[in-house]
Amino acid sequence: MFRKLKRRLVLLYGITSSIILTTIILGVYIINSRQSQEQNMALFQKNVEQIVEKFRSEDVINNTWLVRMQEDNHLYVYIEDNGKKLTKYNLNNNLPDSEKLIGKIKKLAIEEGINLDRKPLYSTLEKTHVYRVSLSNVKAYYGMAALIPKNTGWLNVMVISCDNQGSSILLKQMFLYAFIDFIGVAALFLISSLYIGKVIKPLEEGQKKQVAFVAAASHELRTPLTVIKAGLSSIREDITKADNFLPHIEGECDRMTRLISDLLLLASSDANTWSLLKEPVEMDTLLIEIYDMICTCYNKNNYQLTLDLPEEELHIIHGDRERIKQIFTILIDNAMSHTSSRGIIALRAYNQKNYVVVEVEDHGPGICNEDKKQIFERFYRGDGSRNDKKHFGLGLSIAKELIELHEGSIFIKDTPGGGATFVLRLPWQRNQ
Repeated sequence: MFRKLKRRLVLLYGITSSIILTTIILGVYIINSRQSQEQNMALFQKNVEQIVEKFRSEDVINNTWLVRMQEDNHLYVYIEDNGKKLTKYNLNNNLPDSEKLIGKIKKLAIEEGINLDRKPLYSTLEKTHVYRVSLSNVKAYYGMAALIPKNTGWLNVMVISCDNQGSSILLKQMFLYAFIDFIGVAALFLISSLYIGKVIKPLEEGQKKQVAFVAAASHELRTPLTVIKAGLSSIREDITKADNFLPHIEGECDRMTRLISDLLLLASSDANTWSLLKEPVEMDTLLIEIYDMICTCYNKNNYQLTLDLPEEELHIIHGDRERIKQIFTILIDNAMSHTSSRGIIALRAYNQKNYVVVEVEDHGPGICNEDKKQIFERFYRGDGSRNDKKHFGLGLSIAKELIELHEGSIFIKDTPGGGATFVLRLPWQRNQ
């Protein structure tokens, strides 16, 4: 499912991004080509106006200057003196279709109101705009003409320049932009694949955890239900056996109640509906209360429970008192389940810079490094507790969820001499 989703998202994101990128690159290319055309036309017009001004101000045409002007700027200059062609100044005779181009420029000039084949009506200079013309060879040309009055009559000057150089540059730019677009599209698809993969990965892992959670919960619920069903079946067959089976049925019902309660707590956490009733909590008082409760009510195996508090008062925690109490109860209960009868369980607390630190220490078999990585996962139980029906592997995960809701942290370290120590840190400074 997630693979198909990833492919569809990559395709959607890639195509959308590619269209946007291609549009941007195409826009840049069009703008650049227009700017290039405008620059070429402006340069051509400048050169033509220089030639026209030279012809207008001088009676004798400077052949050397004109030759250099044509060669340097790749121009074709056509001159008529009183309607007669001056061939000696037409240096670029290799210009293809020159006659057609001249004819077309004359026609465009007439449309503009300038007849290049007649004597000017007024003694003022007449100039056309810059034309961009093309013939059947698809080549583009710039053309401009001027009617220059002289003392001896008039000069008809037409200047033509091939735009092949500009077209060649634009063609190269087009291939460059196309290459950039190709690289950009490929990069976008690669980036989208990596990015969407990272986005989907938590969802995929969440689904896997959900499936594993449902499977584990179903397994844990199936066991007590099997015992209850078997007991009821036996009682139905022989009512005299009720006294033997009812305690087991009652015990399994209690077990199911605890399991369902834990599952509801975790479900609330996943749905972000687990609310905390935060208030100032005096950690000294709370730990003493927990110590007295454990010693009085839960210490059936006569564990040696010790409480070590610092001489100075512990900082006040801003949190949910009952939930913090639940955390310590879970940790102490876990220590008891892994400690032999009359074993030592130490509860100690002290202040750190920004935290109140509480340690729950036992001297049981300890926790191997492999179990340390998974000990807080739901339904995970170490090898030593897999057959323990009193624990479902949810207590430590619930404790971790509650600690994180209080913006705290928890980790495990080895107890010197054997055993495990759970180290809990709760912040106090930013909640004061």
